Amino acid sequence: MWHRRTWRFPFGFPPFGFYFRGFRPFPSPEEYLSMLEDYKKDLEEELKEVEKEIEEVRKGS
Repeated sequence: MWHRRTWRFPFGFPPFGFYFRGFRPFPSPEEYLSMLEDYKKDLEEELKEVEKEIEEVRKGS
């Protein structure tokens, strides 16, 4: 059976209108840079959480 793959935006929700083909189908370089910076910030926060959990597991062993 054929399944249609949905395309997912890797950095959370894109700006409103991103999915619609209109004036600009893709974000501007400034918008894209902003989205990448937000994504980097999210990854850094997640890395901190992972490091905390690693330390907790080491202390518990």
